[in-house]
Amino acid sequence: MKNIVMKNIVAALASALLVSTTFAQSTAPSDAGKAQLKANSEKSEAQATANKKKAEAQSDADKAQASANEDKASAQADADKKAAKMQKATTPREASDAHADAARAQAKADKKKHDAQVKADRKKHDAANDANVAQAKADKDKVEAQNDANKKAADQKIDAAKKQ
Repeated sequence: MKNIVMKNIVAALASALLVSTTFAQSTAPSDAGKAQLKANSEKSEAQATANKKKAEAQSDADKAQASANEDKASAQADADKKAAKMQKATTPREASDAHADAARAQAKADKKKHDAQVKADRKKHDAANDANVAQAKADKDKVEAQNDANKKAADQKIDAAKKQ
């Protein structure tokens, strides 16, 4: 009878010990778990940085296009003023001169508009490149952070296997 009671006590103690050990292992963050949390944080930070740089690049591109639009409108307004002088001409000579001035002004306006758009397109292209570089760097940083976490998890599995 005493033997059975002792066996039950030992079994109960072993069971309690097993439960408390399992509970302690599951509640205490492992090195691998900490590494994964750190990796997740680093990945979020890398993506946030990329998103910020992409937003800045888009803002730069938008400003460049707005500036180009202003330059184009100003150039066209100058050409339109010259064209309006043709309407005021009273002699064929004045009309001919005004027409020539208007044609030159329109050609000049077209060049200014083209140049402004080329400049805006270049800035938009540069902004897109900046955004792509920022995203590529974020992707690289995220992969490196995840690799570090995976290595810690693998090292922890190796250590656990050695202890068995």
